[in-house]
Amino acid sequence: MAIRTLLFCSTAALMASTGARAADAIVAAEPEPMEYVRVCDAFGKGYFYIPGTETCLKIGGYVRFDSNYGESPYSGESNGWDAFTRGNITLDARSETEYGTLRSFIDLRSDANNVTDTKTYLNGAYIEIAGFRAGYADSRYDTWLNSAGNIINDDVIDYTGDRTNQVSYVYGGDVGFSALIGLEEGSGTYDTGFGPAPSSSYDGSSFPHVIGGVKYTQDWGGIAAIGGYDTKAEAFAGKLRVDVTLNDLFSVWVMGGYQSDWDNDNGPGGTRRLNYYGPWNGDWAAWGGFSAKMSEKASLNGQAAYEEDGTFAAALNVEYMVTSMLKVQPEINYTEFGGERGTGSALGGTIRLQRNF
Repeated sequence: MAIRTLLFCSTAALMASTGARAADAIVAAEPEPMEYVRVCDAFGKGYFYIPGTETCLKIGGYVRFDSNYGESPYSGESNGWDAFTRGNITLDARSETEYGTLRSFIDLRSDANNVTDTKTYLNGAYIEIAGFRAGYADSRYDTWLNSAGNIINDDVIDYTGDRTNQVSYVYGGDVGFSALIGLEEGSGTYDTGFGPAPSSSYDGSSFPHVIGGVKYTQDWGGIAAIGGYDTKAEAFAGKLRVDVTLNDLFSVWVMGGYQSDWDNDNGPGGTRRLNYYGPWNGDWAAWGGFSAKMSEKASLNGQAAYEEDGTFAAALNVEYMVTSMLKVQPEINYTEFGGERGTGSALGGTIRLQRNF
């Protein structure tokens, strides 16, 4: 009897010890608590902290589909069935430092004009801190004046050079007085009609192009000016823009541009060397437009432009928000060609469908 009692007690003790070790093993195998993504509200909506860091990241972009009809406002040629699709992704990373906000921005695009014409490219990538910017983006000769209105085909009379590598510094903020100074590489080529390789580039030669601008912005609107010197064409160009907000529903703007020595002959073989900062034809050009809010979802936008060489362009569209982040934007365009761009007129337009995120 004593032996049976001893065996029973030993078995019970062994089972209890085994169960305890099994329970410890189950507890040890449990995963670490998850670190959930935290919202970062220091820089506006849409930012979140990258886990394990104090850097805030915002992911955005859009998907766009354009359908062009009628005649091209740029050339007058028939569009036929001409469709265009774009996918765009932006990454905006920011963090606070002892020198202010450190920002890095990346803008990636993929375009598809047709089956044989698709491309993916870097639309912008730059670093900003304490007013300084270094990287690749739209020329600040363009963005300092906020382009040319809420028009799809807003550059029939062109007003800026293409995207470029750049270094710049901005003094001031979004409201009140601000000033800009910078260096830009320039980008793109143009046809000279001379030689076995009849083209020349807009990029700076031994020294980059130089730009400078000033701006004053208030609730009523603002006034801004920008100037650029193309060191390769040895020519200056500048623009002045005035925006006026008449009320909560209606705003207007006007912009003028001037370039020196448009009809120069200092290019290859005595051809004209074009100015990166003066892409219009003639010494001067002018643009103007308006935006009128028709309802909570719809606005009417218009623009007219003229270049000294003789071409006139006009556009009118309605931007309608079907739902949050989804818009449809039908636009009609008219161009009357003159000067080096030929004669005749073009009537056509674009219907845009775009989903932002």
